[in-house]
Amino acid sequence: MHAFSSVAEQHRDDGTSVADRSAVPHAILLHDVRPAGARRAAATAVDLLTVAAAFGLGFLLHPVVGGVLAAVVALLVVADRVRTGRSLGLRLTRLRTVDRASAMPSARALVPGRGLTADLARGRDPLLVVPASSVPIPAEQAPAPADPWMAQETARTPGVVVVTDEGATVTVLGTTIVGRSPVDPTGTHYLLGIPDIGRSISRSHAVLELDGPLLWVTDLGSANGSAVALPGQQFSPLTPHVRTPAPAGSRIALGTRTLHVADPTRPEAPQ
Repeated sequence: MHAFSSVAEQHRDDGTSVADRSAVPHAILLHDVRPAGARRAAATAVDLLTVAAAFGLGFLLHPVVGGVLAAVVALLVVADRVRTGRSLGLRLTRLRTVDRASAMPSARALVPGRGLTADLARGRDPLLVVPASSVPIPAEQAPAPADPWMAQETARTPGVVVVTDEGATVTVLGTTIVGRSPVDPTGTHYLLGIPDIGRSISRSHAVLELDGPLLWVTDLGSANGSAVALPGQQFSPLTPHVRTPAPAGSRIALGTRTLHVADPTRPEAPQ
């Protein structure tokens, strides 16, 4: 998902996190991820040459220095692969190695048969994924290419109305990814972009879901967090990747922005 930045390399502008992905459907974790081909060998060769170069430079001073320097560089290569799933060779060849089970970089990914080396030039980076509760909706309910917010009259359910702090009204008709510039890797969710010059909202910040007339919100591990205030109560911070109900009359804080869940029994605008 190109709207997400790389988690492991700490580009956290998009607010993604390294939280446990065990609840995420495997089809989403590896959606559009393409296994690497022959470039894996080229990446390994680059890393080996890097270690050899370190040994050669150190050897000019003393054989022991060469051995120590080569060992240090080799450890750095391994540590980089464990932390980010990448190395100098993998970066040059646009590849990333992750654990097949979690689609995250880890020491297990270095074990033969446990790792998957993804081709970032041909497919999606496995780190860029919508977290757990973004379950795809059935194809017959998938949003049409036209503006989904104008299709309320054809929706199967009436949806839930939310009002932004700028007064814009949006009807949530199904699973909706909300953020500054949200992206869905599966193409089966609604997207709601909220302009935010202050960048307090992550690119893909939270997920809104419907359970009948009840709205649920899930923070996607955003940089500045989310919170829900039930009617007449104060905001309570959300735990990332945990679904939280937001009934009618509630307020949802995304960074410094606020959404109001409209109460159909009250004609007045939310305060």
